[in-house]
Amino acid sequence: MKQEEAVYRSRLDIGSIKQVLRAAVGNAEISPVEYDALDDPADLAVVVAKNGLIGGASAVQVHVNDEGDHRVITIIALGHSGFDRAWGGARNTVSFGGSKKLAATIADAFRQRDSALQQVG
Repeated sequence: MKQEEAVYRSRLDIGSIKQVLRAAVGNAEISPVEYDALDDPADLAVVVAKNGLIGGASAVQVHVNDEGDHRVITIIALGHSGFDRAWGGARNTVSFGGSKKLAATIADAFRQRDSALQQVG
């Protein structure tokens, strides 16, 4: 599976980040990220999955770490390669292009709510 990551620094508190995220993704399914015993879990970590109109899906992971005076928000777009989508069929795969659009929508929502938002990675 392919992925593309963007990292932001925000002054929003975790509660506000949750509100912005929920509003940005509409009726998408939001579920927790599963960690194993060796992972260092984030303060907030979710997978946002949205089904496409014609089939297939978009998926994004959002990780938030509280650093005291700011929060670090990592948005990761997930998806299958074009070959995987051709082989597996659009209905059974995650669109990387669609996931990147969903990630951009989420990032734009944070920008609108936090004028001091900085992309740091």
